[in-house]
Amino acid sequence: MARTLIAPTALTLAGIDPGDVDVAAELTDGNSFAWREGVIFYCLNGDDAALTLTFPTPVTVGSGALAVADSTVTIPAGEYRLIKGFGPEHRQADGTVHVNYAGTTPTGVMVAVF
Repeated sequence: MARTLIAPTALTLAGIDPGDVDVAAELTDGNSFAWREGVIFYCLNGDDAALTLTFPTPVTVGSGALAVADSTVTIPAGEYRLIKGFGPEHRQADGTVHVNYAGTTPTGVMVAVF
């Protein structure tokens, strides 16, 4: 199975309710979203255990081809996070950012752009 692409929602002056536009997380293969400046990733952990998100970085640097460490965010039970700062190092060959989930099942995820 392939990653499930999350379509972005435009963030406007009126605001958005993440609960109205979130989508189910794809636990087996992860999700992806188009890389661009001004992206905010929202994840709600409605479970009673911690959730860890991993944003893989496919790039290497230097003559030794040193791998750039993946970015991780841990969300405690019952909390949510708004995450930004996806640089070019997060962009996969297909132009998307990948997100993987470990620890528990997120209640919902979404991508907002401004």
